[in-house]
Formats: sequence, structure tokens, C-alpha cells
Amino acid sequence: MAVSASKAMLVIANALIPIAVLLFSFGYFPYKPVIPGIASNLDSGKAPAIFDKVVIMVVDALRSDFVYSNNSGFYFTQNLIRTGNALPFTAHASSPTVTMPRIKAITTGSVPSFSDVILNIAQSESMSTLTHQDTILAQFKKGLPGQLVMYGDDTWLNLFPDTFDRFDGTTSFFVSDFIEVDNNVTRHIPDELVRDDWSVIILHYLGLDHIGHKAGPRSSHMLPKQKEMDAVVEEIFTAMVEEEHLHNTLLVLCGDHGMNEAGNHGGSSAGETSPALTFISPKLRQRAASVQFPTEISDEFQYFNTVEQSDITPTLAGLLGVPIPLNNLGVFIPHFLDIWEADSDKLSITLENAKQILGIIKMAYPKYSFNPETSNTNCLQAQSTIEELECEWLSIIELLKNNSVSPDIIQEALYRFLYKAQSIMSSAASSYKVSMLLCGSIAVSAACILSFFVSLGPLRRSGFPGIFLIGTAVLSGGIMFASSYVEEEQQFWYWIVTAWTTYIHIRSLQRDSSSILYSRALSTAFLAILNRLVRRWNQTGQKFAGEPDIVQNFLSLQPVLLWALILLTYVQSFRGLVQSSPIIGKKWMSIWIPLCAALTMAAFSFKLSFTAADAPEILHHWMLEIVRSNILVSLVLQARIVFLGISLLLAILVYSNSAVSFRKSGMNAWQFPLQLFHEALTLYLMTQSRATNIPLFLMFRAQASIINSVHIASIEATVNFILMQHTAFFAFGGSNAISSVDLSNAYNGVSDYNVLIVGLLTFISNWAGPIWWISATLVQDHSPSAKATDRIALLSFNTTFNLLSVMAACTMLRTHLFVWTVFSPKFLYSVAWALANHIGLNLLVANGLSRWLV
Repeated sequence: MAVSASKAMLVIANALIPIAVLLFSFGYFPYKPVIPGIASNLDSGKAPAIFDKVVIMVVDALRSDFVYSNNSGFYFTQNLIRTGNALPFTAHASSPTVTMPRIKAITTGSVPSFSDVILNIAQSESMSTLTHQDTILAQFKKGLPGQLVMYGDDTWLNLFPDTFDRFDGTTSFFVSDFIEVDNNVTRHIPDELVRDDWSVIILHYLGLDHIGHKAGPRSSHMLPKQKEMDAVVEEIFTAMVEEEHLHNTLLVLCGDHGMNEAGNHGGSSAGETSPALTFISPKLRQRAASVQFPTEISDEFQYFNTVEQSDITPTLAGLLGVPIPLNNLGVFIPHFLDIWEADSDKLSITLENAKQILGIIKMAYPKYSFNPETSNTNCLQAQSTIEELECEWLSIIELLKNNSVSPDIIQEALYRFLYKAQSIMSSAASSYKVSMLLCGSIAVSAACILSFFVSLGPLRRSGFPGIFLIGTAVLSGGIMFASSYVEEEQQFWYWIVTAWTTYIHIRSLQRDSSSILYSRALSTAFLAILNRLVRRWNQTGQKFAGEPDIVQNFLSLQPVLLWALILLTYVQSFRGLVQSSPIIGKKWMSIWIPLCAALTMAAFSFKLSFTAADAPEILHHWMLEIVRSNILVSLVLQARIVFLGISLLLAILVYSNSAVSFRKSGMNAWQFPLQLFHEALTLYLMTQSRATNIPLFLMFRAQASIINSVHIASIEATVNFILMQHTAFFAFGGSNAISSVDLSNAYNGVSDYNVLIVGLLTFISNWAGPIWWISATLVQDHSPSAKATDRIALLSFNTTFNLLSVMAACTMLRTHLFVWTVFSPKFLYSVAWALANHIGLNLLVANGLSRWLV
């Protein structure tokens, strides 16, 4: 009866987890309110337009140094900057640095919500549309005579349905394609340049971003891709000079975001938040202030002047003579004011910008009138930033009334007001639904209490391991309230594993006989060495990002050694497949061994071909020549062959588990099928991992073997499983930043984008280490099925306590400076750990397999 009650409580506790996540998410990621409607031109004194056409060329992940550094392939673009035909900037892209929110920032001038990260992945057409918001494209469509054209990333089509008159969209998530995804854009350019029926062309190139995701910013593919993009700039600029109908055309070359040194983005590192931004036109040479080039780097990736990415919106509005969108928080870039000769035109541009932002300020702070006749603010004793801002505006009103004041003084006051208003509104906290946050926290608290109540029995019986588990949960939950600890969470798990290794060593000394103490001490020392190697394999986190690690600073420079370790890992996998064979008899073994050998060779061959195509720099030149000369089939087909072979092994597993002849052999029916499943899964996880991470599986085997040799109890196995899962996740290069999500193996065997398949492969690729330890623990933990309830209770308590800690931290620190760059990404990772890893893998898959196979 007690066992049934415990199971019921665990079912309720785990059912509450997704409910808590949904409730908390609805309160934590609300949509920000926007001013409805479309702005109109009510000011008869508006400055005349400088351009009548614009080409916006977005090169996805175009980091500033890709255009401006000495190693750049943008030779023609750099020459345009030298000759004054282009004005270069570094655009600051605030977090989250993923495509959809960045496009929203460019087109609305506002600060997108962090919920756009989820919409960016889901590509939801109904929830992500900007149809009902004022945008620069809406103003172009309303105020310019020509058509709107778009070629490239279909995110634009989702955001702006029924906006473009001609378009050809391509999915942004099929990162295996470096070539066709860009050729599909470029092929339309010659025809469009000779036509005169358009006013706006959007070109969104994806190849450079795909190269970054697959092979990083230092890939050998990167420079040729930069030259290819530069050639597009040259083609467009040449047409702007030669074609009369393009003489008043502006070309804007920009990145939606940058990338970090791993080639990913989504976080707030300097590389991710520093895309290039260059305005190009022959008219700039005579009418805008010149810029010296090349330039010295004042800070990391900060070339030339830095502007906010949202500043693009009012700048384009002013240059093309359309109203500024109502929700814009951008500031007209002052370097363009010299294009207008009359001071009245310059003043008109900045005053319109100031009045437009003032409308947002009044909506956000209705208590302040910003009117000299009704204001209650004492400007001599202004205390809050909003009071200071109101006083800034009141002083501008007085300056405008005084005809003797120099226009330069008024411009200075206007820009002071604009930048202060931009800073206040850009950093303003979201409209959280606190009641939903509390409901979600209460739900997960109930789940934590229920699982802890069931865990009390095994925790009391276990002694020190139970205390260690509770201490680990409390400490890991406590560090969630400090942003720096969240960014460097991997350090906690590395050090806690060291403490666990010490415990295992002391425990083995107490239990073992004196005859094997020496060998046991050597095993423990070797385990400590392995832990240290795993820890330094990939440098992750924020503080130590880019610091020396084994992969980048040793193995990448020693390709022969790297591939020797990879080959050894595959050989060990082959050996494991053969030894775990459930087939009895020489006749069947003569078939089984060649099958395992062929499958292992196919998997190794695929990884070689994959690396030769995406990261040839980690292959020795003679290896590269051999691989490229022997590639007979596509990477997609190679991956499918490997997956089919693994599926065949699993089919044999199903057959062998139900075969009567096997059950009559007198052997343990659970041991061989579980072992075979583990070995087949290992081969699959190696296929879904970066080549440089494959030797980690060899070290995992050694760690598991040593730990298994000390015959740990069921509770100890659960504690070890929790620690090793987290350690493996960070060892593979994972972190609490969105930018560490690895997409390089998310398209193995996939010929077209499918959100479900790619999403599943992405999760498997990033959780390959934790998944391996789930399987390894199933094989090693030989405790009776009655202990399954204890294991699930401990896992549920650890998961719910961690999720509760993260929710509490996000609620208490919702106004923190790093709420969107640190705490919100951590919440998303906690959701993945709770739903996908805990419920999906630990409970449903692992528990189901153990019951079926045992």
C-alpha cells in the first residue's frame, strides 16, 4: 500500500512539472504593449528625402571584423569606405542575438522580447507576425511608389505576410547548406537591378551563418564566403553608378547579429553583439563626412563608431522621407545630418525623432506630462531618471522658443534627450505577470515537496550519499541567485565531481581488503586524471571563454593525434558491439562480427567525410586528400546508412529479447540486450557529436568502468548519475548561454528542414553526454526493480528543486541588469533539463527500457 502511495505521489509530482513550466513561462515572457496604428506625416516642414530606393543586404551573422579587419574578404567594400562612398559602423545588437528579434529591432526600432527566441526556432507564422505593428517596411509600402521585393531568409515572410510583391524565401535552419541557400538569392539580383518598378529590396544571405554553426568563424570556408558577399556588393554598387534609375539608391550592408568563437550566437558576448553596418552610395562621397580607413580597434570588435541596431529604423526613415514608426526607440545616426545643407532640415529630422520617442515615454510614464504648463517636476531637484528626462524636454521647448539660440545648441540638447530616452526605455523591465510567476513557483514547490517526501526513506537509509545529494541540490540551487555563478555553473559541477571522487576513494579503502588497496588507489588516481581531462576538454562559460583548452589549443593543432583518438574510440565501440552480441553460436557470430565492423566503418567514414566538408582544418592534408578522393555518396546518404545500420542492430535486439532459444540458454536475459542497446546508442551519439568531442566517449567508458568496479549501491549510482550527466553536458561545450547550442550535427541524414526532426536531433547532439550516462547507468545499476521508485524519487527531487531555484531567482531578480542575458537563458535550459532530459529520457525512455529489457 505504501509503495502504491509513493508511486502515485511521484506521478503527481512529475505531472506538475510541465504545468509549472507553462504557468511560469506565460508570466515571464509576456508580449510588450505597443502603440497601435501607423505613423503619418503631419509636419509640413519635413526634410526632403535623399534617396528614393533602398537595398537592404542582410548577411546573417556578419560580425564586424568579417568586413572591417585586415583578414576580411570584403576588399571592394573596404575600398568604398576608403574613397568615401560608404559610411561604416558597428551596430550593437542586444541579446537575444538570434535572427527574428534582430529583424524586429531593425524594422521597428524597438527592443524585442526574449520570447522571440522560442518563436525564432518554432517559426510560428501566427505569433511572430508584425502585421499589426508600425514598421519601416509598412512606412515604405505606404509612402514609396515602388514595389517591395524580398529574397532569402523566409523569416521576413513570416514577420511581414502580404507585404512583398515579389519574393523567394529559403529556410534559415538548414545549416548544412553553404552554397545553394545564397545562390538562390544572388540569381535574382541581375534581373532586379535592370527593373525600375521597385523601391525596396531585401536580400538576406544565410551561408556565412551556416558556416559559423558548422565549423566556426575560422573555417576555411569563411574567407571565400566573404569574397562572395563582397562580389554582390560590387555588383549592386556598379549598377547604382551605371544605371540612371539607381542613382538615388542606398545600399545598406549589415548583419543581424555576430557570432562567438564557436560560430554560434544567441548570447551577449562581444562577438555576438557586434555586427557590421555599412551605408553605401556614391552620393555619400560628396555629401557626408568622410571616415578614415583602416581604423584602429578601440575595443574588441568595436570598429569605427558604434550605434544601436535600432538606430537603423529612424535613419532609413529620414533618408527616404517616410515617417518614423510609432514604437521606435532608435536615434537618427548623427553622421548623416551633413547630407542636408539647411539647418532647418537637420533640425526637422532630430525633432521628429524626439517627438516620436516622447510619445512612447508618455505611454510608459503617464504621471509625467512633459508640458511646461502642467508639469509638477521641480527641475532644480530632479531625483529620478524620468524626472531628469522631463526636464531635458522642457529645456528643449524653451530653446525652440528662443530664435537667437544656435541650431547646434538645439541639436545637442535634442540628442542628449534622445540618447537618455533610448537608454531608459531600452532597459525598462518587462510587464511581468507576477501572479503567473507565483502560480508556476507554487506548482513546482508542490512537486518538490511530494518527491522529497517519497525520497525520505532512501535518503535516510543511504547515509552519506543522501547527505551529499541534498547538499549538491541546495548548493546548485543557491548559485542560481548570482549571475556570475550562473554563467560559470560548469565550475560547480567540476568541483563537486572532484569531491565525489574523493568520497569513492575513501569508501573503497574502507571496504576493500589490503591486497587490492594499491590497485584501487591507482584506479581512483586515474579517475581523478580523467575528471581533469574532461574538465579541460572544452572551455565553456563566459569568464573563461576563449581561454586555452585541450580541443582548441592542442588537439586541433595535432590532427593525427586527434584522429588516432577518434579511431580508437570507434574501435572500442566495435569491440563493445561484438562482445554484447545476444546471438549464440559460431554460425551467427560469423555474420554478426562483419555486420558490426561494416557499421562501425560506415560511421567512422561518415565522420571523416563530414569533417572534410565542414571543418577541413582539423584534418591533416594527406588525410583530406584521401577522404575527398574517395567520397562516393552524399553526406545525407552516408548518415542514413549509419542510422539504418543502427536500426538493424536494434531490430536484432528486439528479436533476441523475445527469442525463446535465447531465454533457454541459462544466461541473464537482461544483461546482453541492455549492453547491446548501450553500445548501439553510443555509436549513434558519436555520429551526432563533433569530431573533437568523440574521444570523450572513450574517457566516459573508463570513468564508468572504474566507478562500476567499486560496486556502488543503488543510491550511490543515482548520485553518480546526476553528477556525471551535468559534467558531461558542460564537457561537450554546453553552457547556460543560447549561443552554446550546437547545430552542427542537427541535420545529419536530413535533406530538408523539419522542425520536429531537427529539434530532436539538436537536443540529442547537445545532450549526447548526459544521454550516454543514462544508458551507462542502466547497464551498470543491477539493483532490483523495487529500487526503481527510490531512483525516480531522487531524480524527481533533484530536478524539481533545481527548477524551483531557477524560478525563484528569475522572479526575485526580474529587474536585474542581466535578466535577459543570464537568467532567462538559464530558465530555458532548466526547462530542457526538466522536460526533455528528466521526464522524456530519465523517466519515460530509461524507465520504460529497463522494464521492457530486464
